[in-house]
Amino acid sequence: MPKKQGKIDWKTVLIFVSLAFSSQCGGGFASGATPWSYFFVNKGFYGFLPKLSNAHFAVFMPLVVATINGFTIYFFMKFAMDFRTFDYGSFLRKYGERFLGRRLARPMQMIYEFNFNWLLIVCMALAYSTSGSALQELTGIPHLITTFIVGIIMLILCMKGTELVRKNAVFMSIIIFVTLLLINVPNMLHNVLSGNLSAEIAMIREGTRASSKGIGFYLAVALIWAYIFSGQNLGGFGAYVNHADIFDGKKTLRAAVILSVLLNYIFLELSVINLAANYSAIYSAWGEGKAVYSILVVKNGLGSAAYKNFMLIMLTIAIFFATISTAINYAQGFNDRVLNWYERWKKEDRGVSLKLRNRRGTVLVFAYICMTWCVSQFGLTALVSKGLTLVSYITLFILILPTIINVCIGWEDREENSDGR
Repeated sequence: MPKKQGKIDWKTVLIFVSLAFSSQCGGGFASGATPWSYFFVNKGFYGFLPKLSNAHFAVFMPLVVATINGFTIYFFMKFAMDFRTFDYGSFLRKYGERFLGRRLARPMQMIYEFNFNWLLIVCMALAYSTSGSALQELTGIPHLITTFIVGIIMLILCMKGTELVRKNAVFMSIIIFVTLLLINVPNMLHNVLSGNLSAEIAMIREGTRASSKGIGFYLAVALIWAYIFSGQNLGGFGAYVNHADIFDGKKTLRAAVILSVLLNYIFLELSVINLAANYSAIYSAWGEGKAVYSILVVKNGLGSAAYKNFMLIMLTIAIFFATISTAINYAQGFNDRVLNWYERWKKEDRGVSLKLRNRRGTVLVFAYICMTWCVSQFGLTALVSKGLTLVSYITLFILILPTIINVCIGWEDREENSDGR
């Protein structure tokens, strides 16, 4: 039955919110390692960026991230919907053709090809390392075997194409959502009401006052790292844009983007508040080289020993699903890009392409899984991930600034017919 024009398709909203949540809420998010590195303390970036050594503004930085993400995601998804560009290659060609006499279209596309594949390699390699370790903790199975199991799961989920990835994203997002809700909300209330949060923030504030650098310096550094956090999120837009075909109009798209950004903001804020309330303990763990800080939030938080043990098991499962879901969303974005190019190059009949698409996609995913599995086994993940900050620079020039320019230029909305398409 045709949809009423102008109505919000809430099923589509749910699918996109799940995809966005499972893409952005990776293992680093669920473990607390990513928020800690970008909002609390880190060692800088090879001398090019200042160290983030004070967490005074950490609680407010998720709002900065949400603002940047909301603006950029809405407009690039709307552009993809209006111009029917459903893979990042065709999207960037069209995006870059609209200014500077089309001269930037091809360079933008080529640079992002490198950018996205770099992200894909790191996300899949980290999925092995993080999920394999989590599975090893739960079962006691050797790490080599657990990473192999993770690879098989990713292959199965990707080999059936975009539709299965969408359905899987809904399931995984529900698991991650419920687990993080059970962990973060009670502990946030406990940390606020017990005074843990105010005591830790007061200690952090004293550190700021004792420093010779002014509060403006710390604010500027915090904003830089908040942007870098956002820039890495947006660097994976290739995992979103291939899903723009599910939208039937601006109202549905707007609702989906607002809810997805709001959901990610809430969980990021909850995570940051709990990290801030356990700042002293986590800072010590960080100094010792540990990287799963949500465990300390649970151990130092609310509940009996039995309840905390149960929550630790649930947290391990959430980290497992979070890393897997991010990796397969990225892998499917790469698949759609390559297969769309190949089908255009071969000038195949659409029916023939659809019959062969899943088989070809399986071959592509298998090749990537083998390569990234080797990266994770040979200990290259840490080395590769050090270059992730570069993603934020690249994203600024090939997505965020072009988005601002394209919004200023404006474009004609795609007309909706009687069925909303």
